[in-house]
Amino acid sequence: MAVLVGGAGVSHSPQLSIPPDGWRAHGDLEQPRLAELGLRPSARTPGDLRSELGGDLMAARHEACQRALEATRDELLALRPDVLVVVGDDQHELFLDDIMPAVAVYRGASLEDRPPGAAEYPASMEVAYRYYHGDDTDTYVTDPDLGLHLVEQLMDAGIDVGQFSVQPEGRSLGHAFTFVYRRLFEGLPRLPLVPIMLNTYYPPNQPSPARCVMLGRALRAAIESWPQPRRVALIASGGLTHPIIDEELDRRLLDALERQDDEDLARLPAPELVEGTSEIRNWITVGAAMHGLPGKTVDYVPAYRSTAGSGCGMGFFIWSGGAH
Repeated sequence: MAVLVGGAGVSHSPQLSIPPDGWRAHGDLEQPRLAELGLRPSARTPGDLRSELGGDLMAARHEACQRALEATRDELLALRPDVLVVVGDDQHELFLDDIMPAVAVYRGASLEDRPPGAAEYPASMEVAYRYYHGDDTDTYVTDPDLGLHLVEQLMDAGIDVGQFSVQPEGRSLGHAFTFVYRRLFEGLPRLPLVPIMLNTYYPPNQPSPARCVMLGRALRAAIESWPQPRRVALIASGGLTHPIIDEELDRRLLDALERQDDEDLARLPAPELVEGTSEIRNWITVGAAMHGLPGKTVDYVPAYRSTAGSGCGMGFFIWSGGAH
């Protein structure tokens, strides 16, 4: 039977791949958009937040993120996985408003990254483009046997999942998944992928935190019932709070994961899980699936980039302790 050997939670923000001297420029560019999105600025005052924007501090935080990415990668590799199940969100990449499943599992044999071109990225983020997309169409090998098994088992467990085995014409595998290979495992041989897409962003059918806990528990049982002698690692891609950083919410999540407190995970405030912060749902799902496996925070870096409190709460977490 398959073994869930562990996994990770990792932020996939472009800010990870922008030099620290570009953080403030991106923050200045995005500030007018915050109001358009209906996001409140940070409760902290602009004067207080200026202290977060010093060049030396941003450089130190950038370096801390690079160390945490490397440590997370190394600990994942030490688990010796044969296949990756990645829980991520799709941001109008494979799914548009013609159909938006709350949860979807891909069960085909491959998915393509069909690059949109760097012009689709704001100028302040273009340097990060190559960590999400190649210059040409790129094929990612997926595991159709495990994908089908997960769909069947999740349905039997009462989780109504969308499923598809053909990539929609003209649409691309999303950055939540390509980041894992192009940045976290940059330059390494690619393991087979099974992507699970949560609708974290788009009302009205985002899974609640409690529903994410239920999904995570069912996912764990489904993986461990797969009748193949394979080592499976599970990854939550995205988050933490952004574009407005909420350190209290980020630390509450990480503390609940370390304590394996599924009840607190289920009680996380859904009204706060909007825009990029909504990707915390991916972490809740994986955290519930990992119940019983030791977990630890590799690092948490509140990477501020403006006096509005925008930036990204960079989270790096590892679970291990499965069969070796």
